[in-house]
Amino acid sequence: MPLKVTVTQKEPDVYIVALSGSLDSQTYPDLENALRPILKPSTKAVVFDMEHLVYISSLGLSVIFRTKEALEEKGGTLAITNIQPKIKEVFDAVKAIPSQIFASMQEADEYLDAFLDDIEEEEKKE
Repeated sequence: MPLKVTVTQKEPDVYIVALSGSLDSQTYPDLENALRPILKPSTKAVVFDMEHLVYISSLGLSVIFRTKEALEEKGGTLAITNIQPKIKEVFDAVKAIPSQIFASMQEADEYLDAFLDDIEEEEKKE
């Protein structure tokens, strides 16, 4: 099954990456290519919307975790929303569940609002 990746800029330096289909050994480069232009030093947050993701392999997981590391190195964050039970089982199996998993986009928005407020406060102190 192919992977469809849709990147939407929610606000400056905050992106929603909607995944649909299978994220596996054949399709993970599609996700990497879609992420490349948005993973810049100024990026504050990336939210993976997994509502329509039906399968994820270890290579797909590695793209997600490399994205998380790249964001955190620059003070950003990664969140996951609408994760399907089968996909969550894969995260559980490798004992690598990101702490920012939300049941809905509304919950993710609340987290992002607080995160971005904290960044603004830090920038004002500098």
